[in-house]
Amino acid sequence: MNLLKKNKFIVFLLAICCFGYVSYTYLMKPPTGIQSKQVAFTGTTTAFITKFQENATDWLNRVVVLEGVVTSKDENGITLNNQVYCQFSTKQKIVVAQQTLKIKGRFIGYDDLLNELKLDQCIIQK
Repeated sequence: MNLLKKNKFIVFLLAICCFGYVSYTYLMKPPTGIQSKQVAFTGTTTAFITKFQENATDWLNRVVVLEGVVTSKDENGITLNNQVYCQFSTKQKIVVAQQTLKIKGRFIGYDDLLNELKLDQCIIQK
């Protein structure tokens, strides 16, 4: 192998290593938290339901802040006004029924079976 071919091989190998490192660091970034994402809607659950009924596809995977009364709860989340189910990503403080809360979460869709809108990655706003 002469000197010119050897230099080309070394430069090519370094370029591949740099490309691999940049690709790895870009692809392996941790996901952004719901706290830092921009809010697309702020309001009550009934106002959001009317917005959702106007155009359902616009709201998919968007972050919303909803205010409503807790009507039921389970170990994974709560239901606001019997219409919006909010699933928490972490364990939350004790939430009592009939308490008014402001919840920030990502809208993931409509559940036909339970007739509810679904939010995930929810956090309680103060």
